[in-house]
Amino acid sequence: MLFRKRMNDNQKNGDLRDDARLLFDSTLNIRAERRTLIASVFLAITILNLGVSLNVRAGVDMGEIHFAEMNCVACHSTSPTIVERLASRKSPVLGSKGSQLSPTWVRDFLLDPQKEKPGSLMPDMLHGLSASKRTEVAEALTHYLFSLQGESTNSGTRLDLDVMKEGGTLFHRVGCVACHAPQELPAVSTVDYSGDAPKDAPSKSVLTELATNSVPMGNLAKKYSVETLAVFLRDPLKTRPSGRMPNQKLNEKEARAIAMYLLRDQPSPVSIDKIQGLNYEHFEKVGKELPDFAKHKVSSTGYATSLSLEGLPHRNSTALRFRGVLSVPRDGDYTFWTLSRDGSQLFIDGKIIVDNDGVHKPTEKEGKIKLSAGDHKIAVTYFHHNGPPVLKASWSGPGIEKQEIPKGSISLADNGRFMRIAGEQPFVLDNAKVEKGRALFDKHNCASCHDLNQPKHLAMPLEKLSGKTKGCLAAVTSVNVPRFTLTEKQRGELVSFLSKTSTLQQPLSAADQAHRTMTALNCYACHNRDGQGGPSGSRRAYFKVNGEADLGEEGAVPPHLNGVGAKLKPAWLEKVLTNSASVRPYMATRMPQFGEANVKGLSAALLQADESQKVGAELVVHSGYVDGLRLVGSEGLSCIACHNFAGKPSLGIPALDITTSPERLNSAWFRRYLLDPQKLRPGTRMPPFWPAGVAANQTILDGNTEKQIAAIWSYLSSDKVKNNLPPGLVAPKMELAPKTEPLIYRNFIEGAGSRAIGVGYPEKVNFAFDANQMRLALVWHGQFMDASRHWTGRGNGWEPPMGYSVLKFPEGAPFALVDSPGTLWPKSKDRVSGYQFKGYRYDDKRNPQFLYMYGKIEVSEKFEPTKIGVKSDTGLRRRLTLTAKTSVKDVWFRAAVADNVIELSHATYLVDGGLRLSFPSVRPRTDSFFGPQIIVRTTEGKKELLVPVDLTQPGTAEIVEEISW
Repeated sequence: MLFRKRMNDNQKNGDLRDDARLLFDSTLNIRAERRTLIASVFLAITILNLGVSLNVRAGVDMGEIHFAEMNCVACHSTSPTIVERLASRKSPVLGSKGSQLSPTWVRDFLLDPQKEKPGSLMPDMLHGLSASKRTEVAEALTHYLFSLQGESTNSGTRLDLDVMKEGGTLFHRVGCVACHAPQELPAVSTVDYSGDAPKDAPSKSVLTELATNSVPMGNLAKKYSVETLAVFLRDPLKTRPSGRMPNQKLNEKEARAIAMYLLRDQPSPVSIDKIQGLNYEHFEKVGKELPDFAKHKVSSTGYATSLSLEGLPHRNSTALRFRGVLSVPRDGDYTFWTLSRDGSQLFIDGKIIVDNDGVHKPTEKEGKIKLSAGDHKIAVTYFHHNGPPVLKASWSGPGIEKQEIPKGSISLADNGRFMRIAGEQPFVLDNAKVEKGRALFDKHNCASCHDLNQPKHLAMPLEKLSGKTKGCLAAVTSVNVPRFTLTEKQRGELVSFLSKTSTLQQPLSAADQAHRTMTALNCYACHNRDGQGGPSGSRRAYFKVNGEADLGEEGAVPPHLNGVGAKLKPAWLEKVLTNSASVRPYMATRMPQFGEANVKGLSAALLQADESQKVGAELVVHSGYVDGLRLVGSEGLSCIACHNFAGKPSLGIPALDITTSPERLNSAWFRRYLLDPQKLRPGTRMPPFWPAGVAANQTILDGNTEKQIAAIWSYLSSDKVKNNLPPGLVAPKMELAPKTEPLIYRNFIEGAGSRAIGVGYPEKVNFAFDANQMRLALVWHGQFMDASRHWTGRGNGWEPPMGYSVLKFPEGAPFALVDSPGTLWPKSKDRVSGYQFKGYRYDDKRNPQFLYMYGKIEVSEKFEPTKIGVKSDTGLRRRLTLTAKTSVKDVWFRAAVADNVIELSHATYLVDGGLRLSFPSVRPRTDSFFGPQIIVRTTEGKKELLVPVDLTQPGTAEIVEEISW
C-alpha cells in the first residue's frame, strides 16, 4: 500500500503536509484502480447485485435488463406497453438543470467515457474519428453544453480537516459503501488526519477486493468542486432522475462534509504561510450548560481573529465553538484559564483542560498540561445564557507570564488552504465552438438520450432487431455507431432477448416485477429477499449501529424483505418508498429515496407477490386496552425492557418503537411474529413469549394466548396509548404538583417556546405563557409538569405537559392594529415585533400577573381557575388590562385561529368543536350602545376570532375571556 510521503522532516510539527491526500495513491485511488479493470464488467455490476451471486428468477431475462439499463429504446422505438414494462434507465440531465461539472472533465469524458468513469453506460460516440478530430468535436460539444448552464465560478472552498474527517465517517456509515468502494477500514480508521501513515496497512487486500465489487466513482476531484458535489449529493434525483444514485437524505452540512472527503485529492500538497485566527461555529437555542455540539445544529460559521467575542454573535441562549492550532514555543508545563459568563471549556489536542461550565457570573477556572514545542489543536467552547457576555482565554508557561493567548500564537487549522477542481484550466466560452457544438449534438443524436429540445433521430424499431448482430451489438462497431463496452456474454444475452421481443407485450408477473425493480435500483445491496442479496463478506462490517446500543445485526443490517408484502400495510410500504418513513433511528445505514417514478408499482408488486403468505385472519381491535397495557409493561411481558414506546426510551436497548406497529404491520403478521419470532426473522433477539402457543404469563387473561395477543394489538391501536403508558416505562418522575397555591415552571415546554412560563393550579387546571410572543400558548387539565428532564442530567430537550386535554392557542402577537377587514395579522416565527416582556408579579395568593408592553400600551394578564358552565373540569378566566396614555385606534385581540368558529350566543364561541370561549366584557349592541363587536373573519383559509379593544380615548380597556374545554 502506497502512502504519500511528507515533503520534508521540518514539516513534522504543525505543517499540514499532505493531510488532504488522506488515502492510498495507488490501491484506493479509484481513478487509477479502475483503469486496470475491464469496463464492461460494470455494466453487470452497476445494474446487478454488488458482490452477491445473482440467481436470476425464471421469467427475468438478463438481456431485457441490459436493454433497459442501456436505455436502448431512446433510439429503438417501440410500443408504449413495452416502454412501460422496460422502465428504462434515463440518462443524466444536461443544460441549465444539470450538474455543474468541470469543463475539463466533460471534454475528457466525451473523448473516452470509460477512462474517466469506468463502468459508465455512456457509449463512446467519437470512436470512429481521428485523434485530432475527436478532440475538436469534444471541445465543441463542451462549449455548447456549458453555454446552456449560465455563469459558474469555482473560487475554491476553504479546506477544513474536521469537516473532511466527519465526511469520511458519514461516507462509511450512512450507506454509501453499500454500493461504492470503502476507503477506510470499518473498525479502525486507516486514515490519520494529522498526516501520519495509516496504522492498518494489512487491509490492502480487503479494500482492493471490495473495490473490485463496487460501483466506481471515477476521478471526482477532476469532475466537481466541493460545492457542486455537495449540491448533487443533497438531491441526486434532480440531475439523475432514474434513481440509480438515490437520495441518501443528507442535510446540507452532511453533503458538504462527504463532498470534501471524496475530493480530498484537491488541496495543494504545498503548505502556505499560517493564517492567524480560528474557525468558529455559532449555535442557537442552547440550554443552561454547554450543549452536545455533535448533535446541535450549526446556525452559522466564520473566522475569528482571536479567542474573544469581539464582532461575534452572542445573544442569550447561544453558544460558540472556536477551533484552531496553538503554536507552543518550547517544551514544558503550561497553565490555561478561561474567564467567562456563562459556561466555557478549553481543550488541547482533544483533551479537556479547563472545565468552566454552567450558568454563573464571570468566573475564572484553570487547568494544567505538559506540552511539547510545536503545533497543538486548541478548541474553546462557550455558551451565554443571560447577562453581559464575557469570555477570555489566558495561558502561562516556560518564559510566558499569565496573559491572554495572543493572536500570533493561534492559526487556522487548515493553514488557509483551498480545495479547487484538480487540473482545471481557465474556460472561456467560444461562440463559434458553441454553434459548432450545437450542430454536433444533433449530428451525433445526443438528444435521443439527453433531452435539450433538439431533434431525435430514431434507429431501427425494436421489433425489427431480431437476429441483428451488427450496429451496437457488433464486436467491432463501425463509425457513427455508439460503442458500448460489452462482454461476449452480454452481447449473447442481448441477441437472445431481441429474438423474442413479442413476449414483451405481456406484463411481468408481480414477483418478477418486484425482482426487476429491486435489481435495477440495487436494493439487494442492503436487503435480502428470498435468499438473494444483503451485505456479505467484508462489506457487512460497514453496517453499524448509531451510538453504543447492543442490537446486534438487527440494529445494523437493514431487514430482510421476505414476505414484506404480507408484513406491511400498503400505505406504510408506499410511505417508506416515497416519503422517507423510517422506524429504526438506531440504524446508521439510511433507507434512501429512489424517486417516486422509479418505485412506481413496486409496493403493489410486493403486495401481490406475497399475497399467498398472508396467513390467518386479522386481529379484531376492541375498546378495552388495560390488559394490553399490563402485558406490555413491567407487570407483564416487559416489552418496554427492549422496545421504545410512544417516543419514550426503553429501559434497556433501544429497539424500534412498538407503538408504530398498527400503522405499519398487518395484524395477522403481527400475531404470527409474536407466536414464533425466529420463523419470520431468523436470528432475531426477540424472545418467544408464547412458545409452542403457550403463554409465558399465565396471570393476565388467564394465560389465553390469542386473547393476550389481541389485547396487546388493541392497546397499541388505541388513540389513548400515548397518555396511558405501560407501568415501569418512565423513570421516576419529578412531578410538580400544586397543593395549596399555584406553581410556576420556567423552562422549555413543548408547544410554548423557549421562554415558556408554566402555571399549575391546585384545581388541576394549567396553562403555559410564551414570553417570546406574549401569548397564551397552552391550556390543559390534570397533572402539571414533570421536571425530571430538565432537573437531571444535561437538562436538554422539550418537556410536554403531564396532563390531558392539551389545547394549543395560535402563535403570533396577541394584539395588532387592524384598520380594515383585509388587513392581515402580522406574522412572526420567534419573538414578536413591537412587544417587550416586563416580567410578572404575584398577588397575595402567589398567582402571577404577566406584564408586557405593546408599543406604548401597557398590558397585564391574569388567570384564575373557575367553574364555567356545567362541565366537570375547571376552566380559566383570563383578564387582560390595557392602559394607554394616548388614544390608539383599531386595536384588536386575536383569541383564536381555527378551521371552524361557531357563535353559540352573544360573545360565546365554539372553536373547532372542543374549545369554548366567552367574553362577558363585550357588551351587546343596544339602542343606546353602538360599540364595536367581536368578528369572525376568514384569512388564508383559516377562521380568526377577533375581539375589539376600545382605546379610542386615553385610559384603560379590559377584556375578560372565559376558557373551557
